[in-house]
Amino acid sequence: MTVHPHRYPATLPRSVSFQVVAEGQSLDVLHHAAADYVSFECDGPVRVEITLPSAPGKVAIRPSSLGIRPEIEGTSLAFTVSGPRYLQVEIAGHPLLYVYALPPEPTAPVGPHVKRFEGGKIHDVGMLTLASGEVCWIDAGAVVRGSIRAADATNVRVGGYGVIDGGIWPERGEKRRKAIVFESCKDCRVENILMLGPSSWMVVFGGCDGAVVSGVRQIADNMSSDGIDIVGSRNVRVTGCMLHNGDDNIAIKALDDNPGQNQERWHGNVENVVVSGCAFYNIHGGSSMEVGYETRTDHIRNIRFEDIDVLAVHNFGSVFGIHTGDRALVENITWENIRVEHHYDKLIDFRVLWSRWNRDAERGTVRNVTLRNIRAVQIPPNVGYTLSVIAGYDADHPISGVTFEDFELGGRRVANADQLDLVTRHAHDLVFR
Repeated sequence: MTVHPHRYPATLPRSVSFQVVAEGQSLDVLHHAAADYVSFECDGPVRVEITLPSAPGKVAIRPSSLGIRPEIEGTSLAFTVSGPRYLQVEIAGHPLLYVYALPPEPTAPVGPHVKRFEGGKIHDVGMLTLASGEVCWIDAGAVVRGSIRAADATNVRVGGYGVIDGGIWPERGEKRRKAIVFESCKDCRVENILMLGPSSWMVVFGGCDGAVVSGVRQIADNMSSDGIDIVGSRNVRVTGCMLHNGDDNIAIKALDDNPGQNQERWHGNVENVVVSGCAFYNIHGGSSMEVGYETRTDHIRNIRFEDIDVLAVHNFGSVFGIHTGDRALVENITWENIRVEHHYDKLIDFRVLWSRWNRDAERGTVRNVTLRNIRAVQIPPNVGYTLSVIAGYDADHPISGVTFEDFELGGRRVANADQLDLVTRHAHDLVFR
């Protein structure tokens, strides 16, 4: 068994709550306002030991679907990670701790097209621009402070096990900026990096065709720190990510006039998006998985979420969200094999509506939505507070064709709207199987 710890610059803030050892090797445990975190590479099972200043209280290791149970002795707890995994450890009275066990780092690309940032150093880049064929490679233990942009480019790549930190902008007295933006690009990739707020939207594909996000980790809890925004784009794949955000974890939309944002016009049709094998944690608002609110295009269709662990949606957000505020026809949206560990305000929130984010005079419609093999935990605060909503705008702008298939809430299979505490308006052809 080989474990390779990631070593970070000494000036980065360290955790005051945790000491972590993996297979006998002490790890750098870093601190962020939203959560502490640790990362290492491994090629098989790893025993992880966490020591605290006092005996731990209640402990949860997520995703719960992995079935990891800690051994607790004195002020320490231990567990075995079966191999490369992203975990969230919650210990009562302490910050969240993310344990990132990664596979051996891929070989870094070489050549004049590569902008490589060396591990163990902090690199203040401000705004880094990439052209066609260029690669931004961030070594493990490296911290790149700033934002990355590419426009009208092909085969652009951001990768490596290092960190992108958006904190440089408020330190300069400037407003928060989006962290990574690919605009009107084709065949672009973002892989494996760890992204830290404060940022505005974290990863953005605006008007792109062909994009892949894989293995990305995010820790941010400020409002508008959307995890991945797929805007006016098509043929997008998101896989194997763990996102901790203060707003939507995934947002799928289209817009053509984003006030105060350089008149962003990403209003192409959105289609063929697959999000799979991810874990999401949502803090302040928004939805874990959202279509909308901006839907300024003709159609948004063929969107699929599968094999997702929703660790939590706190405050006023929803787990499953569709908000059609502009003219788009939203259709063929599927959620399948979704495990929801905690939610509060709304479980399902599908609406055709108008809001401050919308510009079109005409409202859209929603049709053909499937929720299949869903497992949602229900806790006492859900009862009498949490509800679900499916609401069209009016008789001409309804929501139709929503199918619930093998949907469990609180261990009970949902057979009708009452069991889901579902409120409806201008909603037709709701089916429970």
